[in-house]
Amino acid sequence: MLKSKWVPWLIKRNFSLEIDKVYADLKASLAEKGCKIISEDPPKHILVKQGSLWGMSPTTAKKTVDVTLKAVDSGTQATCSSRLSSDWKNLTIVGCASAAVLVGLSLWMALDVTTFMLTGKPTFWSWVATVNGSLDFAVAQAFVNLTKALAIFLSVIIVLEIAVAVYAYVGIDRFAQRAFDALLNDKLTANAHKQ
Repeated sequence: MLKSKWVPWLIKRNFSLEIDKVYADLKASLAEKGCKIISEDPPKHILVKQGSLWGMSPTTAKKTVDVTLKAVDSGTQATCSSRLSSDWKNLTIVGCASAAVLVGLSLWMALDVTTFMLTGKPTFWSWVATVNGSLDFAVAQAFVNLTKALAIFLSVIIVLEIAVAVYAYVGIDRFAQRAFDALLNDKLTANAHKQ
């Protein structure tokens, strides 16, 4: 049947089937789930891409799934590991960094215009709140409120993006676990129907 030993980011399963059968069934199951085969060495190894660049969960985030099969006494041992794709990680990093830069810029603009409102002395961003050569308090206050709101909004987005990245990273093997479980359930169902 199935023996499972869970190690973070490494899944091992033993199947009571020949290696060729497990390979064929696993390959078909992965293809059915929308995986794209990157490389394979039948019946020992298969490497697939799964997920989307815009995926936000462990099962939908873009990743590579690496499966190695080995014939053992009682059947086949399957070892699997998953990794988030570099473009998914890079998009997350660039998005957070860009948002952080915009948060800093927004706060600087808000503080600069606030200083202009309090002192009346021209600052770097004072031109934004100047109408016909003089300070317009309504425009200045609206601009300060807008830039503060933008900074808060982008800060929340950064926190959410980090939470999504951690969630996807921690549960990255969830897709592979489900694929193995589905393969096992299919085999158990097929065996039950034979009896």
